[in-house]
Amino acid sequence: MSSAGSIQILAERPVGWLKEDSSEENIALSSRIRLARNISDFKFPINSSDTEREYVKEVISSAVNSSGIIKERLNFKIFELSSVNKRFLLERNLVSKNFCAGDIGSELILDGDESFGIMVNEEDHIRMQIFSAGFLLKDLWEKINEKDVALSKEVPFAFDTELGYLTSCPTNVGTGMRASVMLNLPGLSILGHLPGVIQGAEKLGMTVRGLHGEGSEVIGYMYQISNQSTLGESEEEIIGRLEKLIQQIVLFEKNARQILLQTRKNFVLDFVGRAYGALRYSYLISEKEALTFLSALRMGVDMKMFNSLNIGKVNKLFISVQDSHLQKIYGRELTPTERDSWRAELLREKLSN
Repeated sequence: MSSAGSIQILAERPVGWLKEDSSEENIALSSRIRLARNISDFKFPINSSDTEREYVKEVISSAVNSSGIIKERLNFKIFELSSVNKRFLLERNLVSKNFCAGDIGSELILDGDESFGIMVNEEDHIRMQIFSAGFLLKDLWEKINEKDVALSKEVPFAFDTELGYLTSCPTNVGTGMRASVMLNLPGLSILGHLPGVIQGAEKLGMTVRGLHGEGSEVIGYMYQISNQSTLGESEEEIIGRLEKLIQQIVLFEKNARQILLQTRKNFVLDFVGRAYGALRYSYLISEKEALTFLSALRMGVDMKMFNSLNIGKVNKLFISVQDSHLQKIYGRELTPTERDSWRAELLREKLSN
């Protein structure tokens, strides 16, 4: 199947790592664990020729098939994809911005439910990642570790007995693991407590990024929090530290929302109401505006301010209002003005029900 054909399959499916519905608070939207691996005796991709990257891609492709770690395989050759299709994969958090610039030999191998994928020839030969809705780091680690072990039986990974896994970037040497959780934090933002939370996370060796990870802009109140270094600790230790931090931040956000309700109730109602009004009644709305208002709306849904609006609908909108998804929905490339107009139309239609 062609890369474009695989894109079309994804476009017709809901995002696998977002909840359709939940009665629980959804401060933690999703979790991800990524492992960086390289094959022994091969140059890192940045120093490889097109021929070498192509050969590595074939070796990894064969190993994935032999290992059985993917059930419904979809393939995306990055250099074959249009800019809209590359952005489509980025919007679903299936690839990195760096990977979108990849050339010959750069390929995404994805399981059809989007729960697991491998970026081949990104910064390293292998960037495998696993996703889930909510806050499930330990469960994800168990699953990706099984896949990592299975794949290592098919291809030899570059490994040093003292340093651990060898990677292109020194900050990934060791476990090669990045664990991250996406959080929605409007309460802390409104109270002005977020800078202190971010500073505290960084002191604990964590990093705070935007919606699409490294190098991406913070939009609305969505923050991705992950470990910064991978050397000197086991995977379990890193995940344990990150879990404790996430639990604390989620508690801080819950407390912030309660404080706001008790001391600034009308402000909270206005904050959420204005977000809903802008989404429900606008005729022109930018991607950034829509995502910011949807981030605020999530808080209102979490706090039971709506009878007929659930997290499932908000999650679907959060994906579909992004530029490339919008163009997939309407079946063609749109001008910036058309995108803002049709995005508003989509939001009016979906929220009218």
